[in-house]
Amino acid sequence: MRVLITEDNQQLATFIQQAITQDGHAADIAATAAQNEQLMQSWQYDALILDLGLPDKDGLEVIRSIRKQQNALPILILTARGSVDDRIKGLDLGADDYLNKPFAIDELKARLRALLRRPSVYTGNLLSHNNLAVDTKARRVTVGCENLAMGKTEVAILEYMIRNAGLTVGKDALYDAIYAMGFEVTDNAIQVAVHRIRKKLESSNAQTTINTLRGIGYILT
Repeated sequence: MRVLITEDNQQLATFIQQAITQDGHAADIAATAAQNEQLMQSWQYDALILDLGLPDKDGLEVIRSIRKQQNALPILILTARGSVDDRIKGLDLGADDYLNKPFAIDELKARLRALLRRPSVYTGNLLSHNNLAVDTKARRVTVGCENLAMGKTEVAILEYMIRNAGLTVGKDALYDAIYAMGFEVTDNAIQVAVHRIRKKLESSNAQTTINTLRGIGYILT
């Protein structure tokens, strides 16, 4: 998944980015509301972690603007404000959750996992399709009761593909979802990783696979 962190405290933003990356997600940073808007116009994000105290605009206005565009992007508010009214306003404007500063990074990651869940395919931390499952917390892949050895990128690709099961996913979409801006990989990195995943699924008893639609992308069936 690709997450946008809009936080003007660079040290905190980098800390959050590193923690999210360790969990297998791509994460970009915006320090202002203007940068937040620019990045959201350029990339497709799966969640937004938003500080309310931005230097150029109140975070509540950022939420209002996002929801006016009929954008259902999950939003997790970070706030140092002690006012309950501010938190209520944020939730009423369309935020999905909030976390007071200072916070434990493990709690932030748990709340983020909750926002990224799709009830139709989720049970606890388990994202599944047929007998294939990805534990989004432990970053572990199983087929039935059997653990399937997967690298970090492979797990991230499988998570994204399961969330979009039955839909055609382009290589560029996978790249955008998995790698943060400025992360350099070879042109065929996604292709190679998908090939490895397919071989591992074929060698197990997986009741699903990733099919290649030549010139279009991939589809998990």
